[in-house]
Amino acid sequence: MSTDASGGGREGGDENNSGATRGRLRKALLIGGPTVVVVLAGAYVGLASWQSGKIQHGTTVAGQSVGGMSASDAKAEIEAAAAKQVKAPVIISSGDRKLTLEPASSGLSIDTEGTIDGLSGFSLNPSTMWHRLTGDGPHRNVAPRVDSKKLQHAVDTVSQTLEGAPKNGTVKFVDGKVVSTKSTPGKGVDAKAIATKIAAGWPRIKDYTAPISEQPASLTDAEVARYTKEFADPAMSGPVTVQVGGKKATLAPQDISGVLSTTFDGSTLKPKVDEAALAGLLDKRAADLTTPAINAKLKIVGTKSSVVPAKDGTAPDTSGAGKLLVAALTAPDRTMSLPTKPVKPTVTAAQLKKTKVGDQKISEFVSVFPTGAENAARTENIRVGLSKINGLVVQPGETFSLLNTLRPFDAAHGYVDAPILVGGIDVPGMGGGISQVSTTLYNATFFAGVKLVEHTAHAYWIPRYPMGREATMLDPSIDNKWTNDTGHPIRIQAGIEGNASVIRLYGVKTFSVSSSTSGKFDIDQPGPARHLKGAKCIPQAPENGFKVTVTRIVKDLSGKVVKNESLTTHYVPAVRVTCN
Repeated sequence: MSTDASGGGREGGDENNSGATRGRLRKALLIGGPTVVVVLAGAYVGLASWQSGKIQHGTTVAGQSVGGMSASDAKAEIEAAAAKQVKAPVIISSGDRKLTLEPASSGLSIDTEGTIDGLSGFSLNPSTMWHRLTGDGPHRNVAPRVDSKKLQHAVDTVSQTLEGAPKNGTVKFVDGKVVSTKSTPGKGVDAKAIATKIAAGWPRIKDYTAPISEQPASLTDAEVARYTKEFADPAMSGPVTVQVGGKKATLAPQDISGVLSTTFDGSTLKPKVDEAALAGLLDKRAADLTTPAINAKLKIVGTKSSVVPAKDGTAPDTSGAGKLLVAALTAPDRTMSLPTKPVKPTVTAAQLKKTKVGDQKISEFVSVFPTGAENAARTENIRVGLSKINGLVVQPGETFSLLNTLRPFDAAHGYVDAPILVGGIDVPGMGGGISQVSTTLYNATFFAGVKLVEHTAHAYWIPRYPMGREATMLDPSIDNKWTNDTGHPIRIQAGIEGNASVIRLYGVKTFSVSSSTSGKFDIDQPGPARHLKGAKCIPQAPENGFKVTVTRIVKDLSGKVVKNESLTTHYVPAVRVTCN
């Protein structure tokens, strides 16, 4: 009894102690009050915040553990696993054939963002916090994304490799014409049905069976007819005008057909432009669409020097030109307007400050022109043209364009109407007489020994010019270009002296030049005279057509031949023109 009594005593003592402890705790909470509650709440929020950046333990995605990872690490892990899934081919067994689909190009992919949604993030929900602490995470499969239309088209495309399969028709553009073929039915798989199965089973299932049966082609005759009527026939109906600022060029249907094709997405035919081929085509028209940059030029007249500022040019920006071409092919005006990109000059004003020009006269040419009241307008244009090039300095290695220097040919820039040569006949035109300036410059550069880049003789010979050594001008297509290959700057002195256009070139004499001109050969008599009416008719005397060859031999100062050139010019006959 004493033992029981003592045991009972100990039990009673423990109960009293526990009660005392609880009492002390209640007392402490009552004493601490709101401060203790705030501390505990802060700890709870801190724990939630600490957990927010992690995925709860025990979480798996497609059987792969991602528990305890950060969201970014889990995403990377899932993306790596998804990449393997997407690389694994889908096999369709049809009879004794196995058809292969590449998921990435067949509208199949993995939604990695959606797969990890909700696995991490801040939460004060006690249940969520408990699961994250205990490791009782969810188990998810990857979330597939399926482009049903693209998948069905992919199945249809691979099934066309089966023997006797349906064949889609075609619409092609060949040498400026539309060439089409009709679709034909055949033995194949039901692309819609098998695509539906793949959409439901992928990526868990990668092998499917599809029976072969009679199937229509996916491209219908109605779609071919629609596309041909709405796009293909209008596309080949005529040329397209390419416009860049104020400049224009033309693309013929034969040009367009070389860059145009047709694509089929499983239901609709659409045009496709080969952008690289189109850019190459437009590059061939660059001369008609580009406004060249104008280099800064040093001008020295007497003892005074000045700089003509450089000016940016423009070139067509062909990026995205395919969409513009497709739109133009069915537009009422059949015009595609391209944006421009700047063309920077190669010589700036700053580069010209240290230029030193030699004072040796390296060549000179004098070209006599007709005078009198009837030639006053022509003489004025010659004066204006010579004044524009007088004093200009052409840098070593620079190619000089007379056309770019003299244009624009309008009244605002000093030019007047005077006869110009069009189609072998003189007609009134702005800037007539400029060919006298061009011929004078051509001969000055010819005897300077510099590189002659571009020039064009008149259609028929004008006796005041040297046979085979003259150069006409026509904006925008006929230029007179030469390159200063002397290694030193060349200054142009140009002006009218008496009744002659005179150009002298100054610099450092580098070359010596000798030349010869053959006699006329292959003489061609003029045709019947023409009688023209109208106040602007200009009479013209007849002149034989013929050929003539001019040879130029250029030597350096050591006597070595550096250029040996021959050029044969063919002049057409000039018919007699009378006026009433």
